[in-house]
Amino acid sequence: MFIIIVLLLGSNQRDQKLNEVEAARSSYHDSLNNLKQDPTNATLRQQTLELGRRYSNLTRDKKGVTVFDEVALSNDINAACAGATVVHQSQPRVANTPSVEVRLEKLSELKDGGLITDDEYSKRRQQIIDSI
Repeated sequence: MFIIIVLLLGSNQRDQKLNEVEAARSSYHDSLNNLKQDPTNATLRQQTLELGRRYSNLTRDKKGVTVFDEVALSNDINAACAGATVVHQSQPRVANTPSVEVRLEKLSELKDGGLITDDEYSKRRQQIIDSI
């Protein structure tokens, strides 16, 4: 009778472990599928990695995740995100520079105020005119 109880307890614990591993595997694969739908989502990527680590740890009898596991998880996540491309469109620059007339006026004010030399005035004036 004692042997039957021990066997039943062992069987029950084994079933619980298998259920826990299967639940972790299912959560990890579901997260990978979600990541395929939204491959640029950094939060989802991190969540998938954590679920993968949990699953991997359970398959190793809770003895930790090895470097090989980390590489395998990284490969799974990169494969799920393989179709992702991030396109950054630069916004057209709006010219905030004042008109040529305003710039030349300001340059004259600087020269008249003694803030720049005649030589600096001439060089900068030529640059403004050349930019037209």
